Amino acid sequence: METKVDGSQTDQIFAMHRSSRKRRKRKIVIITVVAAVVVVAALLIGIQLLQSRVNSQFGSGSSSEVSSAEVTTGSISSTVSGSGTLASQTVESVDIYSSLEVDEFYVSSGDSVDEDTLLATVTRASLLSAMSQVQAELDELDEELAQVSDDEASDIIAASLDGRVKAVFAQEGDDVATVMYEYGALMLLSLDGYLAVDVAWTDGAAGDSVTVTLSDGTEVTGTVEKNNAGTATVLLSDSAADYEDTVTVTDSDGNEVGEGTLYIHSQLAVTGYVGTVDAVDVSLDESVDAGDTLIELTDTSTSASYDALLKERSSLEEALNSLVVIYQEGGVYAPISGTVENLSESTDSGSSMAAGASSASYTTIATIAGDESMEITLSVDESDILSLEVGQEASVTIESIGEDTYTGSVTAISTAASSSSGVTAYSVTVTLDKTEEMLSGMSASVVITIEGVENALLIPVDALHQTSSTSYVYTSYDESTGELGGMVEVTTGLSNSSYVEITSGLEEGDTVYYTTSSTEESDMSDFFSMGGMDMGGMSGGDSSFDSSSMGGGNMGGDMPGMGG
Repeated sequence: METKVDGSQTDQIFAMHRSSRKRRKRKIVIITVVAAVVVVAALLIGIQLLQSRVNSQFGSGSSSEVSSAEVTTGSISSTVSGSGTLASQTVESVDIYSSLEVDEFYVSSGDSVDEDTLLATVTRASLLSAMSQVQAELDELDEELAQVSDDEASDIIAASLDGRVKAVFAQEGDDVATVMYEYGALMLLSLDGYLAVDVAWTDGAAGDSVTVTLSDGTEVTGTVEKNNAGTATVLLSDSAADYEDTVTVTDSDGNEVGEGTLYIHSQLAVTGYVGTVDAVDVSLDESVDAGDTLIELTDTSTSASYDALLKERSSLEEALNSLVVIYQEGGVYAPISGTVENLSESTDSGSSMAAGASSASYTTIATIAGDESMEITLSVDESDILSLEVGQEASVTIESIGEDTYTGSVTAISTAASSSSGVTAYSVTVTLDKTEEMLSGMSASVVITIEGVENALLIPVDALHQTSSTSYVYTSYDESTGELGGMVEVTTGLSNSSYVEITSGLEEGDTVYYTTSSTEESDMSDFFSMGGMDMGGMSGGDSSFDSSSMGGGNMGGDMPGMGG
């Protein structure tokens, strides 16, 4: 049976279908909008949480806290470390006259030799030729010396300053140059009126009165001038005792404190260079005035070039003597025991070793490194150099030898600075006994022990503030304002990485305040977990997202549909 539907029913059916589709479409739009709002809300909450956590963990980067510390008493010590290379402390060169030809070497580089070991021989022809040449030059110089002009040197030697005669070495008939060679002076004058003696006396203080007993038993009064590291310098009148007399010093309580030899406290050496002593016009202990004649001379004829000629002759004499030694001993021998270094079989290029001698030149055929001690030169920063002293103990390790530790000591501290990239440093030399394994050029590490201080006042090194001219600490803290105050200037002593010694400005039990900085660390992965909500889940597993997709234009464009 067929059912007929008229036109009006058909229109009704289509209208119902359209209404149903509209309702479904409207429902879909509502659901979509609600879902979008939920997503946007979740994103906004996530961003706020993220901002909050970033601000709390990275907003300030670091925070400052005020700490306090009490000035305590304790011991403190420090070390200075460095590295360098081993070198022999004693190195002597073996030099021969430059025109000599080596005939044969009897050692090789690296050989250990004893003193007087035969190193090399030279050809007889070159040796005789060199001796003949040097002698000929000496003869020529003697002719020049004989022909010098008769320029006269002064025939008197006068006092240049007021003083007292305390030693006379020149006597009538003496050759001036001979006396100078033997004594270094013709006579000695005391300029300030004092003789002095040094004695080991820790308790002696400047100004203390003492009794000085001379070698003949005579007692005279003395006074302590100064005390330097336990050595007291005692002064007494230069008219009361003899120069170089052995004396005994007794303190004011009658206790013998030491013995020593008298020397001239302020000394003037009377010198000369040519002539014969004709008369000595003063005597021991006589007072003289500036300009007084001390010595009369004869045979003072000389020339301006006389000294220069004598100097040249002296160098030629040295050359001839060295050649004679080789001739007599049959070769060149080691001057010291040690290791042969830098052996050179060539003697073609010689370097002059004697100023003024045109042909008295030498060449080095070998160097001998002494076998007793080695040294290491360190570069020490300016902040540490003042804490070092000669004699301080050092521990040395040499990696190429092994883990053994060798004991050395500081033997030299250079006061000449070197700068590089704004860093100033000084050279320090550490010396140690040599072992068979030690070779020049080996790398060594050094730790120098700085003498520690017992019962020192200590504060944390962070509490100390320093400028170019002063050091200071803060001794108060205002919690309401967070400000440090009570600035006190202090004097510092020894320090290390943790503590610094205070030698003045604070007392035990005082409190110092200082700021310390602390930085909180975070794992960046925390910022992608958002308390358990993975941001990657919001975008299909991709942890990145584009903030432009949340733009108000797109969302706003859909919002009217909610009211449609």
